Amino acid sequence: MIASSVLNSITFKNLSGTFPNTWNTLHNNRIQGSNKLIPYYQKFQKNHTVYLQFISDDPANITLKSYYGLVEIESITNAYSSSYGTTNARYYTNFIVSLDSDYYDKKVWFKAIQGVNELTSEPIQITDLTPDINRGVIKYVKYTNLDRVESDLDDRFIDWSIINNDGSFLDMFIDAQDFELNDTDENEVLEGSQSMTILSSAYYAGRVLKTSGIPDFMAAKLGMISSLDVFMVNDIQYIKKGEIEASAFGGSTLYQVSLKLIQKNAIGINVDNLGTSESIVTPPVAGTLMYIGAVTSATPTESDVKTMTSKEAIKENQTIIYNINASRFCFVYPSSFGYLTSILDTTGDEIISGFERTTMNFTDGVNVVSYAIYTLRPLTWVSDFNVTYKF
Repeated sequence: MIASSVLNSITFKNLSGTFPNTWNTLHNNRIQGSNKLIPYYQKFQKNHTVYLQFISDDPANITLKSYYGLVEIESITNAYSSSYGTTNARYYTNFIVSLDSDYYDKKVWFKAIQGVNELTSEPIQITDLTPDINRGVIKYVKYTNLDRVESDLDDRFIDWSIINNDGSFLDMFIDAQDFELNDTDENEVLEGSQSMTILSSAYYAGRVLKTSGIPDFMAAKLGMISSLDVFMVNDIQYIKKGEIEASAFGGSTLYQVSLKLIQKNAIGINVDNLGTSESIVTPPVAGTLMYIGAVTSATPTESDVKTMTSKEAIKENQTIIYNINASRFCFVYPSSFGYLTSILDTTGDEIISGFERTTMNFTDGVNVVSYAIYTLRPLTWVSDFNVTYKF
């Protein structure tokens, strides 16, 4: 039995079923209650190369024939290209169809024939799509499933590894526009007793792809191909966010489909900083100093820092009484201790937001040590003013 994947560039159906349904009836012959039947022809660009693949449990050759009305355009017979299994083996046969001058400005259809078994394609229309592509109302879609040699869904088998084009892609054109934004914006906020901090955030710019009226078999195909490993629209790779949305198109047998897409290689933002610790693998060596006092420069140098009072570096809270004129509070310690969690003034109010935090490497003897430097941003004048630095 010959079968065609729903993912094929052109949709083929087995018309031998006794009772009509969506998978054994061509769309143009569809009768769906009182819904208006609108004929549909999948569009392809002149001179485009179409890649097709069929699967069968029979190793016999498959013949692909194309027709304009009842007139045969061409016939191609191919042997299978790959097979899988020994018992209940499956055989995959590839075809390449060049939509050259014999196909120009025609509505054509295909038959895939293997012995007494036949598949019939939905009709396609070959024309010059360049003006519509340039206006953005026709999109060129490419897709493949690189992480799988064989898709493992019933009736969706494709052996991507033997598709003959560069990148093992299948492709098609679809009537669609991307005129709406689909930006994603997420924040995780840490709420403290005195302040709020953004723990993490992400923002990605995307688009909503909206089709014009397409039949159900095209809606299903679009939903499936947008779920594969690689899904590209006009040569930009996208990730689908959520499921597709389909709504009836004016009481007819056609549907309008919407896909929310984010560019796969989009640049977002990410923040991950609690303001409580910094991971430094190497602790300070014995004898390393810490410095506490005041400086005049907003960006103190190593020399400026070393004019302040020094003591052995110990990770514990520090309090100093300031009597200064036109200087800046400053506290410097090995950055391996992590960030300060709080700086309190003489009345117990939080003032850490008024400090600039930088890091700098100091030379202590033969050792180079990374230091965290907290410097008050404005110059200040105070007498008997307590400042407490807390880890």
